[in-house]
Amino acid sequence: MVKDDPTIGLYGIGGVYNYGCEAIVRGTEIILRDIWPDVHIKYASLRPEDDKNRLKGCDIEVVPRKFHSFGSIQRLNGLMAYQTGLYSEKIFQEDLGWIKDCDAIFSIGGDLYTLPPKYDPKKRYYNPLIHFGEFVKSHGKKLVVWGASIGPFEGYPNAKKAFVNHLSHVDLITSREPVTTRYLKDLGIKNVIEFADPAFSVPKQDYIKKASNKLHIGINLSPLSTIYSFKSDRNAAIKSQADLITELIEHFDAQITLIPHVVCDFDTNDDDMRYLKLIKSQIAKNVIERVDLVEGDVGFVKTKEILSTCDVVIAARMHCAVNAVSIGVPTLFLAYSKKACGMAEYVYGNHKWLVSLKDLRNQDIIGLINKILDEKGDLFKELNMPNEVSLKILESVMD
Repeated sequence: MVKDDPTIGLYGIGGVYNYGCEAIVRGTEIILRDIWPDVHIKYASLRPEDDKNRLKGCDIEVVPRKFHSFGSIQRLNGLMAYQTGLYSEKIFQEDLGWIKDCDAIFSIGGDLYTLPPKYDPKKRYYNPLIHFGEFVKSHGKKLVVWGASIGPFEGYPNAKKAFVNHLSHVDLITSREPVTTRYLKDLGIKNVIEFADPAFSVPKQDYIKKASNKLHIGINLSPLSTIYSFKSDRNAAIKSQADLITELIEHFDAQITLIPHVVCDFDTNDDDMRYLKLIKSQIAKNVIERVDLVEGDVGFVKTKEILSTCDVVIAARMHCAVNAVSIGVPTLFLAYSKKACGMAEYVYGNHKWLVSLKDLRNQDIIGLINKILDEKGDLFKELNMPNEVSLKILESVMD
């Protein structure tokens, strides 16, 4: 029998300074309370005070993630795991005492079940998230991989074996897009349902009125996507992206808003704000007055209001694209990984509005903007929001 008031833990993300992660937490609370109004939700945070402040309005308990001390058995076990791939699944480098009263753990984060850009395929594979999941299962808890894009692992046999074994033994995987769903089924993993990214469940707010009749283009570009796509050519990428913005302004007589979706003061490689400032500094002086940058750290909900004033959005951060399409704004997905391909297919039913970030300057972006605006009325298929069947499957996991 499912409890009326289960306790569910959320684990995986680095912090909700990433607005996509904020949306995952906010949307997850809404979905879970739709099933269990009295659910108690614990979110394990690496940045508890910052995350508490950013998650105002959420009825969740933020618990700090605490690592065991250096020299402890737990940290030595973790060090051995990273070096050799061998470890005890019942010993973890963090204090996981907070899971004791949890009925289930949801592994959140969206694209954590993937490989880093630089990975040695010959090395024995270790992933702390897999280790965490094994610890959870060894303590008799339910484990759900939640709202995920997963893989691919082809060409990396050690990693593929580790992921397939782990994913086959979790209680449920909710895939947020069809590319992941097909890939997992091709791997023979059967405990999968397709379930909308939690960000789609974050409700609409009151919106700002559009300031002028000029075409308003919202643009999100990120340092992380540039690292994935251009490796060492960051400066050339910034100049190229600035030149594209200049061309868009000149062709459409457009107003541009640069929209960060990750604001991070401790990692320049993950901070959209500083990256967009660099791009803005290289836009042609004769059109610079047409470019606004969203200053400050406004969060997912306020960013949704800003996106609602745009006629079209171009987004590298996938959750920025999700934020826009969830309110019906035509959006071009800039892809640097498989997750964007899957989400574009989920939203539009095709890859027509998907552009490789690496090939951005070789694409007819002006033509695509014209076409997507022309097709705006028939653009979105019915989004596969969590329905009664999928919610019942999720509920049954707790039995």
